[in-house]
Amino acid sequence: MRCLSGLCGGSIDDAALKPPPPADPTSRQVVKPIQRVDDEEDEKPSVSSLPSLAERLNLTLAPPGAVEPIAVSTGDLPRNVNRLLVLLPSPGAPPGAWDTSVRGGDGFAVPIFRWAEANGFAACLFSSAALEADPTETWDRVLRGSPAGSVLVLAAAGSLPMLARILKPVHPLLYSRFRLALAPFEGAAAWPPAWPADLPMELVTHLAGAVLRAPASWAAEEPRSVVQSVFELLASREGRLQRLEEKKYAGFQTLKENDMPGMKRLGVEDRIKRLDRDRGNDELARLLGQHEHDKFDDDELEPGVD
Repeated sequence: MRCLSGLCGGSIDDAALKPPPPADPTSRQVVKPIQRVDDEEDEKPSVSSLPSLAERLNLTLAPPGAVEPIAVSTGDLPRNVNRLLVLLPSPGAPPGAWDTSVRGGDGFAVPIFRWAEANGFAACLFSSAALEADPTETWDRVLRGSPAGSVLVLAAAGSLPMLARILKPVHPLLYSRFRLALAPFEGAAAWPPAWPADLPMELVTHLAGAVLRAPASWAAEEPRSVVQSVFELLASREGRLQRLEEKKYAGFQTLKENDMPGMKRLGVEDRIKRLDRDRGNDELARLLGQHEHDKFDDDELEPGVD
């Protein structure tokens, strides 16, 4: 190769001959949905009901068998154990619409579902009327059928307070499933969100880390470009959370005072001595707390920062 490059007038340095570095196993490439150039599907009139949206995109009415559906979802919602994307509609949005502030009020749900399916997300869109009537019960009737370990919420303009109402009765141990919430088309004037005053402190703390403010630059972009930026952000956050989990589980190997999760290393006498320990500040709690505080890297979009 060196001779050939010299004969043709070029040169190859030693760095060029080295093999490329291995790819980061936690990184995930964002895939654009495949669509014909002459396809005018997105230009059709907005959907008028959940059944019409389901028919247009080959979605499933949820919950299955309900007399009156309260959501639509992708067909893999009961099978996708990795990631679920939840679309919270604008307050008062018509059935089948997501964010009524985008594209003259048609809701912009169609391209979101296409991007979600192309990138391996199960996805669902709720009925705004059903959420207003009974937020927690409506939410639970649909999401209890999903085994996804990571739930990401895309909130339409004005719908973030609804997320707080939904999670208020939920046990704090279940908050960790909801990894991120983002309102991509909500303007800066609506930040910070108007959270209800009676939220539990554990939920306030979780929302402070999970809810991200959309960058101000998105306000000047076309909605289609914003959607791609949204999924790039979701992929970046997912990769960071996976790396954080790897560090946390690696830390379990160095525990001295506590058993590693799933293993019994300490004898009966040592266990009895440690029964009265402060479980909120023992070795395991400090390890988990350290990685919880390290949730954000310096170069990541942080809560409340655009």
